[in-house]
Amino acid sequence: MPGRTDGPLVLCPLGVEALSVRLGLRGGHVVRAGLRARRRAAVRSALRVWPSAPVVVVGVAAATTEAACPGDLVVPDVVRSPAGTRRCPSAGSLAAVLRDDRRVRSTVHTGALVESPRLVRHVRADADAVALDMESGLLLDLVDDGREVAVLRAVVDTPRRPLLSVATVAAGAAALAALRACGPALRTWAATVARGKNDSVVKEVRQPWACRCTRA
Repeated sequence: MPGRTDGPLVLCPLGVEALSVRLGLRGGHVVRAGLRARRRAAVRSALRVWPSAPVVVVGVAAATTEAACPGDLVVPDVVRSPAGTRRCPSAGSLAAVLRDDRRVRSTVHTGALVESPRLVRHVRADADAVALDMESGLLLDLVDDGREVAVLRAVVDTPRRPLLSVATVAAGAAALAALRACGPALRTWAATVARGKNDSVVKEVRQPWACRCTRA
């Protein structure tokens, strides 16, 4: 039913990510946002149809910390992009729900996530961030109506395991399985923040920032 809030509105860049989330979520609303948020019209339409649903950006990412392994989860409290910095106060509640859910067996990392404008085939370790993706900042920019927003990413490649390697297929499968396992926790998080925790609105802090990444 349009407008009904019975779960989160999940924005996934890729179809394979959206499929994995749908299999685990069993409810809510999953929208394929496209690589680099190219399907903005679909996202804006979904935001209008479900105006009260908490939003979570979900997909895979590269870890920029050597403490992370493929299949680990990243819940950033800060998303940095060339356009500025987005703070996600709901990150703490989502990370806590994921850690408390016995179906989620992945390690959950928190910290800063970096948005890169291009594919990075071999990430470098970065003491100031835990992961890198290509569209979380772009998608957060579309959600400007004050609703609850969070980001959840599953790790595929790491500084020690570059994207173009023989281990990528297994690492990708582990990441997608981790996203599928998060479905019930995402529903729990959405129900929790929808009960009136209005102090968890994403706040924007505009500031220059240079993306620390390398191209292969």
